[in-house]
Amino acid sequence: MARSSRGQRVLPGHPVREEIPPGPRRVGRSWVTGLAVVCGSVVLVAFVTVVAPRVLLSWDAPSTPAADRAKAVNDIRGTLLQGLAGVALLIGAYFTWRQLDVSRQGQITQRFTAAVEQLGSASPEVRIGAVFALERIAYDSPDDRGPIAEVLCSFVKRNGTAVPLSERPVPRDEAHKGELARIHGGEEPLSVRSPDRQAAMTVLGRRAPAPRFQELRLDRIDLRGVRLAFADLADADLHYCDLSDARLTSADLRRADLTGIWLAGAALINANLYQADLRTAVLWHARLDGADLSATDLSGADLTGAVVKGARFELADLRGADLTGTDLDATTLTGAVGDATTIWPTGFDAAAAGLVMARSDTPPLRPQSSHELSR
Repeated sequence: MARSSRGQRVLPGHPVREEIPPGPRRVGRSWVTGLAVVCGSVVLVAFVTVVAPRVLLSWDAPSTPAADRAKAVNDIRGTLLQGLAGVALLIGAYFTWRQLDVSRQGQITQRFTAAVEQLGSASPEVRIGAVFALERIAYDSPDDRGPIAEVLCSFVKRNGTAVPLSERPVPRDEAHKGELARIHGGEEPLSVRSPDRQAAMTVLGRRAPAPRFQELRLDRIDLRGVRLAFADLADADLHYCDLSDARLTSADLRRADLTGIWLAGAALINANLYQADLRTAVLWHARLDGADLSATDLSGADLTGAVVKGARFELADLRGADLTGTDLDATTLTGAVGDATTIWPTGFDAAAAGLVMARSDTPPLRPQSSHELSR
């Protein structure tokens, strides 16, 4: 076996790979940058103290007597040095601010990581503390509001999946619906059964606006007995959730996806449900006093026994809805759409109330949701 000039073994037919002796160590880029800054600073100071005063004096007062010339040069030099010191101070303040901002971002990252880890604690108190710690981080860092909302949504979903629709109780008749509305919500509110999840929902309901649109994905969750009065849940995805016996007084649910949601016995007094999707929703004996349901899709929804005094149903889609036992006398129904499958309260005159009766082949207000394909 052949050997190279350095004594290395070389296989026959293979080129000899000679090692290149190490050259001088290259100067680090940061060192070169620092040297350039120092040299530039020296040149700038020299220009300000030597060249600039004489040039400015020759432009401004070329005929200055020799006796006064030295004093004028010193005055100009002092003024320029003061200005240069001010610029240096501003530059130093900028870099100090940058350093503080980097340090602040690092602290926020550490706080965020610690809070997320605490969400997995076995102690409910620690989990609740982590939820409110994330709320404080969201207040301090607007850029983290979106990720924090996603973390809290995941936390709520992971710890409380709703019972599938196929396994929920099926009412025998109207009276049984009232009974289920009373007992299905549970004997205790969510704040007692699962205080950490109630805390997370409270934080999500009062979250500050994120720099970019952030949809709350809270579908298929068991939130029976949740307390969310005045909560901001606009555009939230809550399809197939169970919010029976929930307290949503004055909540903002505009454009929310509430397809197949259970709101049996829920309180939605003065809630804003404008353009919400409530298809096939269960609202047995729900309180909808003063609620805004205008332009809402209630096709196939069951409002048996619901209290709707003062509610607004303008332009709502009520095709296939069940309104048995409701009192629609004090509601606004102008422009609402019904059809032959809509079940009205006994003695109700749909035409006199300003309803539009659609034909059976009239298309729905909105296209079929993909949720209906994956119940």
